Amino acid sequence: MIKKSFDMNKVLKYSFLVSIALMILIYLTSLTLGRFHVMLLEDQGSSWYYWKLPKLSIIATASAWILYLTHQFTVWYLILKMKKQPMSDAGKVSGLNVLMLLVNLGFILLHIGQTMLFYDGLAQNLPIMTSQGSVIVMLVLILIILNSRRGLFFGKSVKLTEKATLSVYKYHGMYISWALVYTFWFHPTEGTIGHLMGFFYMFLLMIQMSMSNTTHHFNIKWITLLEVYVAVHGAIVAIEAGNGMWPMFLFGFLFMFVVTQAYGVIDKKSALIGITVAYILSAIVVFSGVLGNDNTITDLYQITWIPIVLYALVFVIAYALEGTNKLINVSKNVRLK
Repeated sequence: MIKKSFDMNKVLKYSFLVSIALMILIYLTSLTLGRFHVMLLEDQGSSWYYWKLPKLSIIATASAWILYLTHQFTVWYLILKMKKQPMSDAGKVSGLNVLMLLVNLGFILLHIGQTMLFYDGLAQNLPIMTSQGSVIVMLVLILIILNSRRGLFFGKSVKLTEKATLSVYKYHGMYISWALVYTFWFHPTEGTIGHLMGFFYMFLLMIQMSMSNTTHHFNIKWITLLEVYVAVHGAIVAIEAGNGMWPMFLFGFLFMFVVTQAYGVIDKKSALIGITVAYILSAIVVFSGVLGNDNTITDLYQITWIPIVLYALVFVIAYALEGTNKLINVSKNVRLK
């Protein structure tokens, strides 16, 4: 099976259909979780993760961690195997790509079953920021990888050291696969709109991870869709939480599309200007509060919070990698002497 190739379009079609079916399955199985819901504690603020049991259960914790680690190391093993194989022909995927999809499907089903039996994911042992932070860094790595292809600011690339960029190219698969698998096992398979959209996003990202060494993996339109999805997901989670912060998430992540991501998929200058104007006008309307939200025009600065963090991390990570490379080289030279 590993040496056999498969039609990419068919594999992707079935992968998307299975992802939708899994969302439906998660929703239906979440209806059986009432015995756990009655035990959940009240929300205690932004740093509190609501969807975990009040007391640690040894069997719940052990099952989540054992399955997570098995999933994680299996995915890492397959990624290292993929790195050694040549690029698949256009329109084709390898047996390893299909095997990765099947492995992820198997562990998704195991996670659904683990939630039904024990509920708790990794959230019982670790803070919510570890999950959110892992995804933020993933988005930053994508910005670094595509900097030379679409630019960082209005189609203009920024100067990042070659060694740092090469390091991201070389190791991003290992990091992003960790971010995906870890975040997937962090949450129980709940059926709220926010959870369902989050899990669907995870499934799409797992498809991207599984398509390594194929032309689909490098499709800029597909990658941009995965980036923009965060804006919708973040806004819906905030609406569901009722914290009034949905405009900040929606327009903060859409800021990234207008300033950076659009330049990888749109060539016409008039279209880019139109998108920018539409974005600005929409932000003004929403932050004026005419939609019934509590925001006022003085809150408009909130749309800069997410871009500031993401763009700043581009340089922080790039220079951190450059510094690490220099230390490694110094260490090698010292040993040689």
